[in-house]
Amino acid sequence: MEKIRKLIENNSGNSIAIVGENKRYVNDKVMQAVLDVTNYDIQRYLMIDENNIKIDHVRNIQEFLSFSSDKGKKIVVIFNAEKMLPEAENALLKTLEEPPSYSLIVLTTTNWKALYPTIRSRLQKYYVSVPKDILLGLQDFILKKLAIEFPDKVDEIKANNLKIVEIENFEESPSYYYSLYLKIKESLEDAKKINNFVASLSSIKDFNFLKVLSKIALWICEEFSCDYKFAKVLSSILSSKVANYNYELTYYFILLSLNDAIKQE
Repeated sequence: MEKIRKLIENNSGNSIAIVGENKRYVNDKVMQAVLDVTNYDIQRYLMIDENNIKIDHVRNIQEFLSFSSDKGKKIVVIFNAEKMLPEAENALLKTLEEPPSYSLIVLTTTNWKALYPTIRSRLQKYYVSVPKDILLGLQDFILKKLAIEFPDKVDEIKANNLKIVEIENFEESPSYYYSLYLKIKESLEDAKKINNFVASLSSIKDFNFLKVLSKIALWICEEFSCDYKFAKVLSSILSSKVANYNYELTYYFILLSLNDAIKQE
């Protein structure tokens, strides 16, 4: 995306945030822009992409920025910056406020307000959205959601070339999201089906899967115009920084709460 490339190419001695609704789209475009601008020179860029961003990652950033490169400016990217733990955010403040003149620090996030106010105040914020034309020709609710979530797979989605896959084999793909969407809706028919579905998920103790389950439940909540309170609970899971969940109980809670929210409409 030309806008992101220009931001990264034309900024030096700054700290910026690139904010968007679609994590995959924003992160992919930022990564490609950084690789293009640095000519794929690993000495000129450092990318942090972790489930929990800790103080050690900040120290790595500070060490990386402690000297310049004779080949051009150095770029640091912190993907999904809302995952920074408090001590990491505090340690990063001075670096964000006074980055070296030969550097650019980029934070990406889908949840701007999850960052500390002291972090936000040190960043120039730029908003990036998925091009609206990717939804042209799509009528089905779930296909629209999948197109926004996987903009690089929009042709596959528009052709409806989606497969039903095993939920136990977690993967980031349109077919997996679609299969999970169908399974959730099927389980909502009665309490027994919810129990059976949760039992089938009991072996999946993966924080990323929990977030995907929450996201798709949030989509279904939107589809049925559910109460805002339930959406707020799911959003808190999606913005969580620490994977300290009892997974099976959380799966059950999400599905049971979604079922109750739908019935209230």
